[in-house]
Amino acid sequence: MDTSYYFSTLSIEAKRDLQPGLSLGQFRKRENLYKKGEACRHLYILLTGEVKVYKTLPNGKQQIHKLAQIPGDLIACEDLHLETHGGSAQALNDVTVCHLKYVDLHNSIHRHKEISDMLMRAMSRDLNFYISHIANLGQKNALQRLASYLVYLKDSHRKRHLDSGHLKDLLSRLELANMLGVTQRTLIRSIKQLELDGHILIDREGFCILDLPALERISSGG
Repeated sequence: MDTSYYFSTLSIEAKRDLQPGLSLGQFRKRENLYKKGEACRHLYILLTGEVKVYKTLPNGKQQIHKLAQIPGDLIACEDLHLETHGGSAQALNDVTVCHLKYVDLHNSIHRHKEISDMLMRAMSRDLNFYISHIANLGQKNALQRLASYLVYLKDSHRKRHLDSGHLKDLLSRLELANMLGVTQRTLIRSIKQLELDGHILIDREGFCILDLPALERISSGG
């Protein structure tokens, strides 16, 4: 539980109260943790791997609104008070999580108010991230959106103690295009533009950052 920057702030008493409801779960690449419409049963604490949280639009496209990549990230926190999931979550690679049963979580919340406060902080963080994502879609062009994503990806690599010069990206070009709100052709053109300008290099696993300040300037509209 101390691997999560949310749960690590709780008192020993609160952690002990939550402990009986925890169990280990593993998911293979592209396996769903849950799907939209399924009954809400668990809060997930990410231990290893990466997970995308998304909704499928009427036209069949996926709109990714959250990437859980950092150990300790919470998944399905936004569905805590719902009967069924409002979206879906899928493993981008092999994933290990801790399940925490909602029924046990709700019981612990009644006994320890600090757990409710912690979850509120987690949901506020997710909401702020989503608001920023929507603002990016509405105010930035395709090149700026891509640069913003690469800056975000570099920061997530740093937090995971990975090589932040080489960014492994598990999203397909189609998934990334859908998340950024552009066509796949426009995304590929933007990637090539950043490469031609000497800001990045492309390889089979992701991106190599050559000029982070340039990406930050593009992301901010400079």
